[in-house]
Amino acid sequence: MFRLYFKGKQECRNCHTLQHATYQSNFWSSMLFLIPFVLVFNYLLIYMEVGWPLLILFFIAYVLIAYLLIPFLLRLSNTKHRF
Repeated sequence: MFRLYFKGKQECRNCHTLQHATYQSNFWSSMLFLIPFVLVFNYLLIYMEVGWPLLILFFIAYVLIAYLLIPFLLRLSNTKHRF
């Protein structure tokens, strides 16, 4: 599953054709990781003055949750579309 997310394509086990991740699923998967870095971590660091150990612990917990959500956001297609 994670190899498909990082490479963008993988061979189907049943029909042996290449399956590509759709543009929309790539977009939402990227947003899942981008939004916390831009909004939440900066808010916690600047306005709440949270210490680095707590911020690192929050980061690890968020990455684990995000990796669990990726299979639900990933949609496959038989054709590769640029946009």
